[in-house]
Amino acid sequence: MVGIRMIVVMAIVGGLIAYIADNMGSKIGKKRMSVFGLRPKHTSILLTVLSGMLISVLTIGVMAISSESARTALFGMEQIKAEVKMLEKEKSIAQDALAKAKVEVEEKNSIISSLDEKIRESTRANNEMESKLAEVNTKYTDAQKAVADLSASKETLTSEVAALEESTALLRQGIISMREGQVFYRAGEVVYAAVMRGGLDHEQNVAQVNWLLDSANEAVLNRLGVEEKDERLQAIWLSKRIVDNAVAVLNNSKGNMFFRVRTIANIIVGELVACDIEMTDNQFIYPDNTLILSEKVDLKKLEGGQDAVLMSFLNKVNHKAVEAGVLPDPITGKVGNMDATTMIEASNDMRKLGGKIILKAYARGDITTAGPVRIRLEVVDDNE
Repeated sequence: MVGIRMIVVMAIVGGLIAYIADNMGSKIGKKRMSVFGLRPKHTSILLTVLSGMLISVLTIGVMAISSESARTALFGMEQIKAEVKMLEKEKSIAQDALAKAKVEVEEKNSIISSLDEKIRESTRANNEMESKLAEVNTKYTDAQKAVADLSASKETLTSEVAALEESTALLRQGIISMREGQVFYRAGEVVYAAVMRGGLDHEQNVAQVNWLLDSANEAVLNRLGVEEKDERLQAIWLSKRIVDNAVAVLNNSKGNMFFRVRTIANIIVGELVACDIEMTDNQFIYPDNTLILSEKVDLKKLEGGQDAVLMSFLNKVNHKAVEAGVLPDPITGKVGNMDATTMIEASNDMRKLGGKIILKAYARGDITTAGPVRIRLEVVDDNE
């Protein structure tokens, strides 16, 4: 807008001066005036030239007055050139400095990139170390727990050993009347047997096993003839693993089970009775009044009399029951005992009938794996 305004002002001023000069020239020409002794024509030319010069001076003056930029261009050009030259020099210096700075920046960026990579590697290494540290801490915690468990187990074992030593001393005192070196229990002999209920919870199963062990301990004390029942007096010994296994078997059992506490070696009088636990399902073998065995016998053709025939038959009944699943006594191999009255009555019936007879053995009551096998004998005449 400033440039357009200057052009308009200069055009107006120039036009005005030209108009005045033209009028003056016309008047001078008409009056044939002379300046400095010049001819009128030359005087008119001189005035025209002077008016043109005046126009230029006035134009420059107007421009200088009206525009600071024009004044600077007219009177400060040398200074501007010097300043431009200085600025170009400074620009060159600045460009050199910029180029140098760019190089330094690139070098710094390279260093920063290298440091960033090292930081990332350090971070990864730190994360790995933290992970390993966490793993080590976990293992250390587990180790501390294991040490605590072992310490507790050691204290328990120490307490058990002390109790066993005390029990051994008490047992030795309780069997002074018995001869030293005498075999007290044979290897595999049943100390105590009982049927355990299945399908119970863990605490009830622990109580069942503890009751079994207490009963077995009491049976040993009774066999020793120890009358005073001291709760701390321990006559049997089983490893914790065997007891825990018995509880675990009961935990997994749905039906009843037959447990037998048996010795694992010959036990000398004065020694703790080291035992194991035998476990098997208590299955239903013979319902009440089931015929177990029937056999035809001709008494006239057999030697040894009725008693020998009867004992042979009972042995066969024993083998039959064992084959069916009844557990026999590990020492005697028997599954039951026959009372004397039944034996006498059967022997008398055989004597009365004589000749050909049929011996029959029936289950007297329900019989399971645990036994015992109680039987009812019948002697039937087979002479017909």
